[in-house]
Amino acid sequence: MGSERAQRRFWDPVYDRLAGLYDAVDWLTGNTTHRLRHGALPHLPPAGSRVLEIGFGSGRLHLELADRYALAGTDRAPGMARLVARRLSARGLASLLAVGDALALPWRDGSFDGVLATFAFSAIADAGRALDEMVRVTRPGGKVVIVDAGEARDGNRAARFLARLWEAMGDYMRDEVPLMEARGLSVVRHDYGPWRCIHVTAGTLPVPAEQAGAGAKNEEGEGT
Repeated sequence: MGSERAQRRFWDPVYDRLAGLYDAVDWLTGNTTHRLRHGALPHLPPAGSRVLEIGFGSGRLHLELADRYALAGTDRAPGMARLVARRLSARGLASLLAVGDALALPWRDGSFDGVLATFAFSAIADAGRALDEMVRVTRPGGKVVIVDAGEARDGNRAARFLARLWEAMGDYMRDEVPLMEARGLSVVRHDYGPWRCIHVTAGTLPVPAEQAGAGAKNEEGEGT
C-alpha cells in the first residue's frame, strides 16, 4: 500500500509535469535506460505487425517502433502523450495514442500481434489485472514482452540491493514468468545489464487447437 501511495502522490505528478526533461535524466546516465529497452526488440513480431506499447514515456523507443510497425500506445501521463504526439508528427510518423490506465485498455480482444512494456510494468500495483489486459488485446500466437528491473536469477547481491532500492522508491519488483505461465503463455526470460538486474520476459499466447488445425488445412489446400 505504501508503494502505491508513493507512486500516486509523488512519481505520477513528477512523471507527468517533467515530460520535457525526462530524456535529460537518461542522458545524464549515458542513455542507459534507453539502451536497455532494446532488449525487447528481438522478441517482438515481424515488421509490419500490429504492436501496442504500454507506458511509452517520452517516446524514444516508440518513435523507433513507429517506423517498423502498425503502432499504438498508451500512457497514464497526459504530458507524455502530448510530447510523443508532437515528436511523431515532426517525423511524419503515425501511432494511435491513448491516455489511460493499463488496467482497462481501450482496445478489443486480439487487436495486436504484440504488446510491449519497458520499465512500466513495475509501476503497476495490480500486476495480475494488468497482465490480463495485455493478454486480452493480444491475438492467439502473439507476443507479450516485458522489460523491467529486479533481482537476477543468479541471486547476486548487487541486483538484490538495487531491487530493494527501487522498491523503496515506489516500484514493484517481481518475476513475470509465473504470472505469464499462469495465463497459459509459453515463456522465456533473459537477464542482462549491470549485475543482470534487468530482465526481458517474453510470452507467446497459445493458439487454440481449432485455429491451428484450420491453418494447417489451408496450407495443404494452397499446396495442391
